[in-house]
Amino acid sequence: MTLSVNTMGAGRKAPAIPEISNEDILLSLADENKRVLPISTNNVDFMPLEPGDGYMAKTRGITMQQLQASSDLTDRDGNLGNGINAYTLIGQVAQMAREIHAECTITDLFVADNKNRALGNGIAINKQLTEMYQAQHKTQAIPFKATTFNRVFCNIQLTRYHTDTHVANIVVAYNQRGLQVGIGAHCHACRNQSILGANRLVSSYGNGDRTNMPVDEFMKAVRLMMQGYRFVDDLEALRKMSAIPITQDEMSQIVGELTAMRVCCDSSVPQVRQLLTGQGSVYPLNSSQINRFMESLLLTATRKHGELTLYDVYQSATMLYKVASMDLPNILPQNQSFVHFISERYDLGI
Repeated sequence: MTLSVNTMGAGRKAPAIPEISNEDILLSLADENKRVLPISTNNVDFMPLEPGDGYMAKTRGITMQQLQASSDLTDRDGNLGNGINAYTLIGQVAQMAREIHAECTITDLFVADNKNRALGNGIAINKQLTEMYQAQHKTQAIPFKATTFNRVFCNIQLTRYHTDTHVANIVVAYNQRGLQVGIGAHCHACRNQSILGANRLVSSYGNGDRTNMPVDEFMKAVRLMMQGYRFVDDLEALRKMSAIPITQDEMSQIVGELTAMRVCCDSSVPQVRQLLTGQGSVYPLNSSQINRFMESLLLTATRKHGELTLYDVYQSATMLYKVASMDLPNILPQNQSFVHFISERYDLGI
């Protein structure tokens, strides 16, 4: 789906939100969502999964129309959560992409229903709206308007910038904590996102205090990030990674250091937490992820007869940074944290 370039004459302003027709809507093409069905009106339950599907139950591809028709995330007082809804946010980011980079394509749009103790479920049902609808229509069906998608993830590809292996991609993540927009090289083969540096991610939360960045400031920061983005810089960083060999000993050292970082972040002992500098409160991988990361490295090393590169190491990490396999609010920050870790360790200059 290509959002057409603005062809309006000079002096006329482009619409605040790009129009997206039915023909332009694609369901999620992400590997982890390839077999899930779109959510239809009056049916918000996840379809039964076949044996072995496992974590695929956490995600569901949706359309822009469905996102627009759903109920907005609001706070206890009824105010719009995050100051903007997910549909409008994606539309405005896509509009920026058109203005700055001319062409873009929405390739993935899906919601996550992974549960979080602090934030609650990824999909919520408005009880009052549901009861009113059921009483009026004498049905047990749930109206689509009563459905709130609390965690939305969208990929917008900048189709002008691509190679045989990667394409420039904008990630939009919307959740109960706030807003995130990242940009980087998206891998065609495994659909992994690269967030190669602090200047590749804008987050409205986690900025050192408990208050979120106002929406207007957030969108200005997103625009500046887009304007400064150079796809060739990402390709050069990935080329550097591919040129750095990783021995079996280094592989074990990397896993050990990542484990130590996780321990420092999770420790209740202030002196231990202070040992971790430059990473804030976000570690690259948690305990279960480190196990899967090591498994991936071992399998990759076996397949490549022990000839690993730093790029292989990074790919093994980014395989874990997906909505279906981890809590959505942590995907982009952990990706960025891992890049910071390997950049310092191997002097990548990212």
